[in-house]
Amino acid sequence: MNVQEMIEDYTDSDVDDQDEFEDAEDVPISTDMTLERALQEAQQAINYFFNNQFNEAKQLMTPYANVSMYHSLGHSVFLFLEAILTFEQQSIIEASKSLKQSLIVCNKYKKKNTIGESLGKIVKRTNFEQYTEEEAHAELCYAECLLLKAMLTFMEDETLSSFIKAGIKIRSCYNSYKNCQQILIRRNWENDNKVHFESGVKMGIGTFNLMISLLPSRVIKLLEFIGFSGNKQKGLEDL
Repeated sequence: MNVQEMIEDYTDSDVDDQDEFEDAEDVPISTDMTLERALQEAQQAINYFFNNQFNEAKQLMTPYANVSMYHSLGHSVFLFLEAILTFEQQSIIEASKSLKQSLIVCNKYKKKNTIGESLGKIVKRTNFEQYTEEEAHAELCYAECLLLKAMLTFMEDETLSSFIKAGIKIRSCYNSYKNCQQILIRRNWENDNKVHFESGVKMGIGTFNLMISLLPSRVIKLLEFIGFSGNKQKGLEDL
């Protein structure tokens, strides 16, 4: 199997993964956890983290990790950090499993297109103004989960096939971030939650560009073969 065939194979696999998220067991939507409260608790968890109160941060995120997109993302981020700091195989497996669950949770809140809307994308641009605030934040959380999942894929296995699979995930992640950027620009924001969304988009795109630019040269060459590369200077500017 040549490289091009491997890329096509993993592109199909990536589509299958998306179908898996769509067909996964229904994730209950929390009725008492609002977006505003989720953002507040996510900010509190960040404050705990930077004050070295790691247990408090994890305890704040865990109870709603299966129903709230920001709690799920926060819970996965802490496991991801543990995995990359220890490089223990079990930690990597747990972080990967948590991120997969986070993708399912985020997908539950993402905007769902009808068949007509999906076909309409072929002839006209997506109307980002129609995104609700919750759908916009779900798109952002989904992109962040994809980026972390791709980074873990590089750690799990250093074979060429894993690099290609991770590259496909990064491409999907980048497309999600581009959608978020368009939502930020085109949507009519009526409250202070735009600040949280904007900071997430800039941090995500900045981190994306910076992390890709710092990967080993052989990985960067592979990503360039797939069709894109990270921009270190742009990443630093966004951050």
